[in-house]
Amino acid sequence: MEKRFRDYLKHFEKLDYDILSDEEIRDERGNLELKTAILHRELIRLLVIIIGLIICASIFFSAALTSGNLICYVLAAIAAVFSAYTSSSYKGINSVLRQLEGYADKLTIR
Repeated sequence: MEKRFRDYLKHFEKLDYDILSDEEIRDERGNLELKTAILHRELIRLLVIIIGLIICASIFFSAALTSGNLICYVLAAIAAVFSAYTSSSYKGINSVLRQLEGYADKLTIR
């Protein structure tokens, strides 16, 4: 999915905003709104996953502190690692979204 959006960003980098007609600007803006809506839904999905993993990690960690069970420590660490990995995916998609919003501003100003 990220490769598809990177290609879409390259399309906007090559785009000459001065020679676009009003119809082409409307088409580009409509496509851009669709892409940003897709990215917003993906960010919300990732955020729910991150929050769930953090909650699981805290539950496992508190269970490990009260019982001293090694498996709970391991499960807390695994949940924390997956949460960090998902957070890095969130950060990457968020940067793509910011770039797309910058191009939307360029289309709006014209």
